[in-house]
Amino acid sequence: LSQNLIEYLTSLESEELVKDDYGNLRYIGANPNNYVSFNNELWRIIGVMKDIENPDGTKEDKVKLIRNDSIGEYSWDNKPKGVGSSTSEYGSNDWSDSTLQKVLNEGAYYNRTNGDCPSGGSGITTPCDFTNNGLTSASKSMISDSVWNLGGTTDWNRETDHFYKIERGEEIYPGRAIKWTGKVGLMYPSDYGYATSGGATTNRDACLNEITLFNWNSKSDCYENNWLHISEYSQWTITPYNIGNATFDVMANSQLYNHYDSGSFGVRPSIYLDIKVNVIGEKGSESNPLVLK
Repeated sequence: LSQNLIEYLTSLESEELVKDDYGNLRYIGANPNNYVSFNNELWRIIGVMKDIENPDGTKEDKVKLIRNDSIGEYSWDNKPKGVGSSTSEYGSNDWSDSTLQKVLNEGAYYNRTNGDCPSGGSGITTPCDFTNNGLTSASKSMISDSVWNLGGTTDWNRETDHFYKIERGEEIYPGRAIKWTGKVGLMYPSDYGYATSGGATTNRDACLNEITLFNWNSKSDCYENNWLHISEYSQWTITPYNIGNATFDVMANSQLYNHYDSGSFGVRPSIYLDIKVNVIGEKGSESNPLVLK
């Protein structure tokens, strides 16, 4: 039986799906039943996000997805000094003209083709082939054009709540965009933080409010009970570290840190779904994911 996805999620009663302090409904835990079949592959539901801005300025609650696996390890940006917003050979942390953003929203990944992807400073690229895992036309029709907040910080050794606020704040490196409108982004540091359920030794409240994301590697309950953590590779977020050429990433060891944009880390595309998307199924498990229509 097909039903509206937002209505389905908001009516669920599950310990895996909880509200954060801002009313967003989020999946938490080591491996919650938040799998969906999207783009002919496995993606996962981050949650139902409150008041996501549309291009016309209106706001709606939207379901946010992230790809289950990385599409590869690429630079966040690698424009040479003097090109676009780049003021160094390490690239620029302005997502609005990031070379990775272009790949995801108008390049090889978006068009389900092959091409060149950023892989190192000063404009170095590597061949990339998305003919089998780029976005299909059907998938693109389900994605909502949305406004992504690009607030950043240099106050990096902080807790999840701090990052949620700065992501939506107005602190940016001079000349950078504070918002970007598009289809395909990346997770926020706060998405990573809020996905933990904590454990018996360090509970969820302590993980979120007492321990900085940089120090999570010392608290296994925080990262082992967090489905967004991947121990095989580090993964980019969308949030800039405000020195102009670095961005926050979730390291394989679970720490949130920042690295030059020309570095190569895992890329897990993230999107907001159109509010009219329906769902079929009830399990949401890896072997029996929800199917989107």
